[in-house]
Parts: sequence; structure tokens; C-alpha cells
Amino acid sequence: MERHLFRILLALVFIPGAIAASGKTPPEDQARRDSLWRIIESREVVIGDKTGLLDVRVPAGEVPDLCFLPREHPAQDTVPAAIREAVAERTRLTGRDSLSSADLMWALRPYLRWLQRIDPHLRVQPQARLALQSRQAYRTAKNAPLPGFLLLNIRDTLLVERSVDPLFRPGDRLLAINGCPVGDYLVRCYDDRSIYSFTLMANHDFEMVRAQGYTVLFERSGERRTVHTAGRPWQEVYLGLLRQREFLTRIFPEAKAGYFAITEFYPNNGLLIKKLRRAILAAKEQGCTSFILDLRGNPGGNGSAFDDLLSIFINKPSIPYLKGQRVRVGPETLRDYDFLTDSMRWQLVDVPPEERVAEVRLDRKKYIPGMKYYVLMNKDTGSVAASFCNILQFNDAAELVGEPLLENALRYGEVTQRWHGLTRLMLTVSTVEFDECTRAEDGVLRPDIPIPYVAADYLAGRDAMLVRLLDRIAQR
Repeated sequence: MERHLFRILLALVFIPGAIAASGKTPPEDQARRDSLWRIIESREVVIGDKTGLLDVRVPAGEVPDLCFLPREHPAQDTVPAAIREAVAERTRLTGRDSLSSADLMWALRPYLRWLQRIDPHLRVQPQARLALQSRQAYRTAKNAPLPGFLLLNIRDTLLVERSVDPLFRPGDRLLAINGCPVGDYLVRCYDDRSIYSFTLMANHDFEMVRAQGYTVLFERSGERRTVHTAGRPWQEVYLGLLRQREFLTRIFPEAKAGYFAITEFYPNNGLLIKKLRRAILAAKEQGCTSFILDLRGNPGGNGSAFDDLLSIFINKPSIPYLKGQRVRVGPETLRDYDFLTDSMRWQLVDVPPEERVAEVRLDRKKYIPGMKYYVLMNKDTGSVAASFCNILQFNDAAELVGEPLLENALRYGEVTQRWHGLTRLMLTVSTVEFDECTRAEDGVLRPDIPIPYVAADYLAGRDAMLVRLLDRIAQR
């Protein structure tokens, strides 16, 4: 069972130069692009000794024209007039003739939230451009230090979830960075459950690129504190935070429960499956009768070896999977599907039964009996991770715990990236529509055991959702 679905690229990307969209740029578009480049303004932020950061300023009159559903996407929706009007009104409220990326992300927010409702994969991210086009400038920018924490966003309350910087602890409530209140960042961000400092600051004039470090105001145990940190290179921050959770294995004797965290799915899931099987068998040997899989924050990845993975939890020779599949014919999908032809370009085409995974064959020898399985999920659980949750629920193999997934989290995948219009905005676009066997209602997959996020529960630095689930298991 091979599915190449969306995978969030957790990397600090600076793309030098004016890179055109896929294919040859028409002369009229190139002329318009050149006119935009002429109004690029150099930022005051300096990276290293010489490298400056540039930011396209989009003419205010052109902003409503950026509100469209990309033709590569399988959905048939058009942007409602009310959304375009809201964007136009926000553009007017900026009081500016041209908008920087920070202004633009604020003005476009009604449209971006509409896109996310259509398909959680549909995301726009501003891309920085370097004043000095060189490999050294790129390396300097990519390694720019960042605050070393991951934030938990609960109704616009930002709490430190994990940190590689000892200055910060889980449960610290973030109030401001470099004098900028967190609310000013959040109104330019997606309302994800977990937010990296890079994501928080990139949409606010790329404020994560600061040679002088970061002055952070936060609250701990009701007391306000201000600390200064030089930050750490993005790769160190990302990998350090990932290692704190990736394949994390625990035993909770009081609840007779084992635990295993899956942070993403890989092009080769062999190691993941090996470690997971080992964790379940070890928990069983220690007398555990329940096992918790933690997929919170898992953005998806690759469906490699999913038949082997599902065989651990489902004691059946095979299970139904896709009732249907459709693909939007374009440059990307023409390369991926042999049955498509150029004469079908931009049509929405049904994938023939022999080309889609209607049924998944399982290996009953891999099934591990004697366990009650639970899967923790939240609205950041997406793509192939969402499908994994759905398959387990549909086949009564596990109880889903936490909060509902985003609308249409199961519906689309196999993404590509393109420039959004003629701006420095990068747009992630799904090209394939899936119709999975599911119990989801109105496109929303809901937990069997709802446990909502409450900010007060996390101020002490504990994992409140996991604690509540363990209490429930222990009482059974």
C-alpha cells in the first residue's frame, strides 16, 4: 500500500533569485513579475556581515486577485464573494499602497482559512529572498539562530510544549518576542495546535532572522520573566525537539498501559514498524493490557509498508480502503500516472479500479493480540496519519482519543508546490482526491473519546490529554 501524501517541510527555506512557476513563464506574466521586482525593498534585518533580506511588496490593488483555488486542485469550489470582500477590506485597513509579506498574510487570512477548510494541505508560506545571491549567503540564512522551543497553541494562548533551550520549560506561557506581543504574530499565522518559532515569526516580516538574538517575555507559575537567548540553528532546534518525541516509548504501570509516539511516516517505515512491534511486545511482557499510539502533531508522510503496519492491529486477511479516487490532470500528475494523456489536461479524472488501492491485504502473522489500542490525535494529525487513524477506527482496531481532525483531512493528498500568483508566496497544492471507507461525518473524523485542550491544564507543564486518558484506562 503505497501513498505519497503531504509531508510538512520543517526547514528554513530561503530561495535565492526570482524563480518562475513550473513551466515557461508567459511574456505578459514575466513583465508583471519584473514590475513587482522593481518595488522590492531591502529589509533592515542583516544576516552576518553583508547579506540583507528582501521582501516583495505587492500592490494593494492586486491583493484580492490572489484569492483563487489553484487549478491543479481537485476541488470544484470557487472563492466566495464574502471572502474576497473581507480580504479587500483588510487590505484597505492596512492604509498602505503596497503590502509586505506581513501585511499580506494578515490581509489574506480569511482566504487562507477558507483554503484550509477546503483542504488542510492548502497552505501559503512567504519565501524570503536574499540580497546577496551566493551559497555563503544561503548557508548563513539557513543557519540563522532561532528560539529553541515548540509552542502549544490553545485558543491563542501560547505555551512551551518542548524546548531544547534550558531557559524555557514546558508550561511557560509566551507573551512577547523582541517586544512584539504574541497576538501580533498569531494574526498572521495558521491556528495550528503546535507552532515552531520559525513558523510563528516567518509571517511577520521574517523576524526570525536576527543576529542579536531574542528577548523573550513569558509567564511561569504566575510570575512574569524576561530572558535573552542567542537562539540556536534551525536544524539543531528541529532535530533536538524531534528526538524528544520520535519513537518515544514508555510504560505506565498504574494503568497497565504502554505508549509509543509516531512523529511522522517515512519513505521507508521499516524501522518505525520494528521499534513499534518491539515496544508493544515489551509492554505485553510487563503485564500491560492497553497500548497508546501518539499521533498528535504527526503531519503525515509516506504510506510505505502500511500493510505491515496495519497488520499489527487488525486481525483480518484484508480490509476495504478506497471506494474511489480522482486526479486532476496537470504537469505533475501526467508524470505520475501512465493512464493519463495530455489531452486530459486540467480535467478531473476517475482513477481506474486497477490503479487504486481498493483493498489492503494484511499479514495475520504480524497481528499482536491481547492489547486494547488507543490512538491520540489532534487537529495537526494529517494526511497519511489521518488515514491511519481512520482505518483503525473503521475496522474497530483502536479507539481514537483527543480532538477532531480538520475538515477534509482524509480527502486530498499527493501534493505539489507552486508560486502563488506572481508573489513570493509558496503554495502547497493537492492533486488527488480520495474517497476512503470511513465513519467520518461531513468530512470530519471525530474521536471516540473526546478530550479537548484547555490551556489551564498545561500551565504546570504536564501532558493533560495523556494524563486524562491514563486515568480513564486505569478506571476500567
